[in-house]
Order: sequence, then C-alpha cells, then structure tokens
Amino acid sequence: MLQYFFTNFGIVYAGWRMDETNFPNYTVIIQSSKISEYNKLKLEDKTFEKIREYYGWILRNDVIKDIVNSDEFSPNKNHHQSDSCNRNHDCKVMFVFGAGASANCVYGNDKTIFDKDNLRPPLGPELFEKRFEDYYTKFKGVNQSLDFLQNDSNPDVEELFEKEWKNIERENNQEVLSRHINILYYLQEVLRDVSTKVIENYFSKNLYAKLADKLQKLYSSSVKTIEGITTSQKFAFVSFNQDTILEHFISEYFKKTINSMDDYVNLNDSPFCIFKPHGSYNWGWQFPDTTKFNGNTASWLFDNNINLFQLYYTLLGNRINMIGGSTWGHESQINKNQLGKYTIDKSQLKIIDSNNLNGYFPALLLPYRDKDEFMMPLRHFDNMRYCFSFVETLVIIGWKGNEDAFNRQLFQQGDKINKIVIVDPNSDVVTKNLEPLLTKNKINPIVYKSFEDFVTNGVEKELNL
Repeated sequence: MLQYFFTNFGIVYAGWRMDETNFPNYTVIIQSSKISEYNKLKLEDKTFEKIREYYGWILRNDVIKDIVNSDEFSPNKNHHQSDSCNRNHDCKVMFVFGAGASANCVYGNDKTIFDKDNLRPPLGPELFEKRFEDYYTKFKGVNQSLDFLQNDSNPDVEELFEKEWKNIERENNQEVLSRHINILYYLQEVLRDVSTKVIENYFSKNLYAKLADKLQKLYSSSVKTIEGITTSQKFAFVSFNQDTILEHFISEYFKKTINSMDDYVNLNDSPFCIFKPHGSYNWGWQFPDTTKFNGNTASWLFDNNINLFQLYYTLLGNRINMIGGSTWGHESQINKNQLGKYTIDKSQLKIIDSNNLNGYFPALLLPYRDKDEFMMPLRHFDNMRYCFSFVETLVIIGWKGNEDAFNRQLFQQGDKINKIVIVDPNSDVVTKNLEPLLTKNKINPIVYKSFEDFVTNGVEKELNL
C-alpha cells in the first residue's frame, strides 16, 4: 500500500516501503513510478547512492516521525493560480542577479565609503564575517558554527552547509538542524538591516536605481496603442539575493508598489515581474500564536531543539493545512530524475512587517551547494518558467550561473534566447556554467566587466528596444 512518511525535516515522502536487508536501521522508500524499474535491479546494484538518486529515498528509522497509509490520509490539493500572458505585453528581456550585483551596487564618490561599510551586502563567503559580530553574538546557533564558518582558509560556505545537511539527513542530527534554523533568523536580521542601509544611505549613486530609471524610460517609450489595443515591453527579474534592494528601486521608479506576494509576479497587470528562487528576508509563514516564544522566537526554537516537523505541523499549523498538496508534482519537475516529495505549502507565504520578525518563520534558503530547492510560491515558479519561453535577451549580473535546478528549467524552456549579456569580472566561470544553453542556442556571450559599465554604457545598446 502507498504510504506517507513524515520526517524530522518537515518533508513528507510518498511511496512503497521495501524490505532490504542491506540497510539495517534504515527504511527504503521507492516512488510508485519507479517500482517496476527498481525491481529489475540486481542486489549489488541497490546501493545507497543509486537508490537515492534514481528510485526513491533511504531514511534512518529514527528520522521518520510517522507513517500513514493512503486510505487514512492524503495531502489536500492546494489550488494555486498560474497565469498566461495576454501577449499584449512582451517579456523579451530577463535579468538574473546574484550576490555580486548587490555587493557592487554603489558607484561614484560613495563607492569608497560603501566598500568600507559594515552593512555592505555580503557575498556568500562574507555572510559570517567579523563585521557582523553585533548580529551573530545574539544567535546561539551561529556562535556554535563560527569555528568552521570563519575558518582562516576563506571557507566555501555552500560546501560547508551542504556537508552539514548530509549529516542532518543521514545521522538524524537534531542539534545541527536546530542550528540551521537559528542561522535563518540571523540571516534575516542581517539582510533586513543591509537592505535598509543601502536603500536609505546609498540611493543617489545606486546602480539598481540607475538601472530602474533607464528601464522605466524604455518601458514608457515601448507603450503603443493601435486600434484600441495597448502593447508594451515588460521586464522579468530573477534575483538570487535575499535582500530587497532590487525590488525597492524597481517598484519605486515604476510606481508599482509591492503589497502582496502576488504583486511580484503579475504577468499582465504590471510592467515587471520579480522572481526570488531562494526566498527573501521579508517573506515568511506567520505563527498563529507567539506567546510561548517570550519575544524571541529564534532563541526559543533553538533552546527547545525544535525540528522542522514540529515547526511546520505543530507551531505553524497542522498536517492538513500546512502540507502543500501540489508540491509533489513541483518537486518531481525540478528533480533531475523526477523524484517527488511533499513540502510545506509556500502559497501561504506573506510579506513580513520588518518590525515583527518574531511573528514569522523566514522563507530563506540556506546557501547549500547541491540542494535543489526553490523557496517561493508555486505561482511564482510557474510564472517564471512561463517567462523563460518568451525571453530573447538574458542579462546576468553578479551571478555565477551555478544553480542546477534553476538552470534545468532555463535550459529546457529558453529556446528563444538569442543574446546573453554577462556582467561579471570573472565571466569565464559564468560561461562554463551556462555552456549547455550557449551551445544549444548558438550564442556568443557579450561581456561587461562591471555592473557600472553595463548600466552606464550597455543598457540601451544591448536591449535593442
């Protein structure tokens, strides 16, 4: 019988349990669509790695919190709205931003001051630098992780977190999981103050502002009304940054306020769409009751060693209303071998009041190296994939091009892309990561060595609107 396996990680796996003597103390779960293929395997081919990559999951028995038969329980289908563009608004241009864009978003006389500012947006390896000491001293989980996060050899933070996540999964390391939850709250607070500082103190010489100004003028000149039908050129933005600097200036210059999660991705009713695959410091799930947290949610969750199962299905809601019934198909779609799973319902995300961080669990993806996941509502994901199929010019600013799950969607859908502009001093790295797309579409990328150079000299030239 099909069963649902609830885990400490908040993930629910649906499949068939197999009795495999090779893995004592583990439960082998095979996805329904993979059973026939799995049963043809020889015993020596049923390795830990092969099963997890192609057929299903192997979970430590003590990771599993509950097992429910399909005749007793089935996740509710969460209806989410996906859109189709009415085609009066062409979305031929897409920008993709990475940490290098925010870290270098100030120019002119302000740049020297900005580069020395403790709240300059951090690159990945800089997330836990000494300049953020006033923040991480307040978070016990961060303090316990500083030994490797501040290693003198300039550590690869993504690789370090990936190793820890594997330890959490395979060893059911509850203590490390609680540290990771605590780190999310640290990142949320840092990125809130980073965003506020840049927006309030560095607006006059800000490259996001200058870019938004130029794009608004290009948009305005593209609006045409012929025989009562209005057409225009709109822009799509993908930001892997969890700060809010980009959306602040885009919404300000286009005079289109973002008041709800839907306002980010309206294909037809806005001159722009903003997609944030790794989440945003100001997104979160709201706790229905915060009284027990004593005014410090992060500390309470850490001190009580709360795992994601408890967090999702007890503190935020329950199994009926918090599991995203549509997430299985979404997860199988982004997985390179079409393995599905049920996750928390991201359609319930709300924009957080920056003064009430304690009232929410933040929707941020920790910088794991190999973890294929999107931290955004399904409507955002579906609309992003839809936009891929219309993009002709792709502009990449400060992003390495190394997000496998994102790249698979882009490579599959981006058949109309005929120009790629790479804005990065290390463009060779980006070119290598995007080689399948460049080769498939027969594109030679155009390179600008800096964000400032592109905004100053390349916007009008490369967009050809």
